Amino acid sequence: MKMLLTLCFTTLTVLSTVLTAASAAVANQAVLDTAGHPVQSNVQYYIIPAKIGTGRGGGLIPSSRDANTQDSCLNLDIVQSSSPFFSGLPVTFSPLNTKTKLVHLSNSLSLEFDSSVWLCPESKVWRIDHSVQLRKSFVSIGGEKGKRNSLFQIQGDGDAYKLMYCPFVSSVTCINVGLEIDDHGARRLVLSNDKSFAVKFQRAYDDSNSNCHLKPRWRMFPLF
Repeated sequence: MKMLLTLCFTTLTVLSTVLTAASAAVANQAVLDTAGHPVQSNVQYYIIPAKIGTGRGGGLIPSSRDANTQDSCLNLDIVQSSSPFFSGLPVTFSPLNTKTKLVHLSNSLSLEFDSSVWLCPESKVWRIDHSVQLRKSFVSIGGEKGKRNSLFQIQGDGDAYKLMYCPFVSSVTCINVGLEIDDHGARRLVLSNDKSFAVKFQRAYDDSNSNCHLKPRWRMFPLF
């Protein structure tokens, strides 16, 4: 019996070591952009759907949750543009570990829209807004970098990636960021226990190299 217990303990120790090593290997794996280059912290990227085509939508933009409000800054959630030809607003990633220059899988980070066209008093940092009335958790703006409700991770999703809300550093507590179409047809980012939103990251460029940026004559938040 003693020998059996010793064998079981040894097996569990080896298994734990293997799992820890595997987790560390994933955590050290850099996220790649659509050109195959490592995604860098504090550099502009568009978050676009992994599969592009008619009916699949485009990039991400802020949009008010309240369709009838005159205040375009009220309850600003993050939605997917209905146009597959629009890359949305560029986003920057700020890892919790400020010493790293690259974005790695399963590492805690904050996201922030990076646009010169921004008239709202709230910050451009992403956060989770838990609506008791609607019984949903929306991905919204108005967060603060490094705060628990503004911590996300990027994890693999087949040949693409997915965003996950991770209020603690451990990946065990992560929840998928999925898409939900509301009554007005907006493709809104919400937390989901079973569905994820497969995305890729396309590096943004200035207007001389790309026609995907917002033009000054457009509305601050274009129609979805």
